[in-house]
Amino acid sequence: MENGGNYQIAELSEFVDEARLLRGQLGCGHLAPVRSSRVRRLASLHNVAGIAYSDYRSSHQTPGYGTDYTTTFRSGYYAALWSRIERPLVEGILRPLGGPGRSCLDFACGTGRVTTVAGPLFGEVVGVDVSQSMLACARVPSNVKLLKADLTVAPLSRRFDVVTAFRFFLNAEDTLRRDALSAIHEHLNDGGLLISNIHMNATSPMGLVCRGLNRFQGRVVRSTLSIHAYRQMLASNGFVVERVIGYGFLPRPGWLLPRLCETLIEPVEAICRRVGVPARFAQNFLVVARRRLQAAALVLPPSSE
Repeated sequence: MENGGNYQIAELSEFVDEARLLRGQLGCGHLAPVRSSRVRRLASLHNVAGIAYSDYRSSHQTPGYGTDYTTTFRSGYYAALWSRIERPLVEGILRPLGGPGRSCLDFACGTGRVTTVAGPLFGEVVGVDVSQSMLACARVPSNVKLLKADLTVAPLSRRFDVVTAFRFFLNAEDTLRRDALSAIHEHLNDGGLLISNIHMNATSPMGLVCRGLNRFQGRVVRSTLSIHAYRQMLASNGFVVERVIGYGFLPRPGWLLPRLCETLIEPVEAICRRVGVPARFAQNFLVVARRRLQAAALVLPPSSE
């Protein structure tokens, strides 16, 4: 689950957008007459309150979910964020790590956006996800192998030089985060790299709004995660953070001004980078973390006494 979803906030916003549109078309003030299969599927995944996931493993497995997810990244704000900012960033990070004899595992690969970027850069790429609905929408290069599997339960019998995990850790529950990081750690070669992201930074403007909403509701409605908290999470699970890159400085204010946000996303990004806006203000951040080397056991010669 690429998780673009982790995809809760993006998906819920899309649900609200379409619900508003359909209400306007029907001249209704409620959702009862809406017959859009997309809205029904989204409503089945998120109730109106937008409660955070309690079982993230199963959240993307509804039939048709993969198609809806793909559509979200085909046009609009999220498409612009991916094509103009996120994809070039990911490609720039992965390119020097690749090569004909190098391998990459895309954990929770979803519909294969990151897998497709890694494909031409590595000799071997494996994409793994628990959702057949998501995997069915993936279109990947010939050197990419897609697997429907849960590596936290059934690990592969090999290790990789690089593991990517995008749009996953934000909305995964705490136990799943730990299980996933443990599985990723075991699938990396010593000194191998984990490239991952968080797509709602708790200290960004939208992150602060989400935290305020959570406080007002008295429960977690919108998931957020700060750079500091994610650093601690990685360190506690055997990783050393080497680099943090903030991106997506222009927030997406729900259903408001979608075309304007799409137009402004790239110039705002360029200005923020030029003036050195700190990563803590970016809505998303990418982290490069290295698998901590296992300490070699010290072998002492037998005593002569």
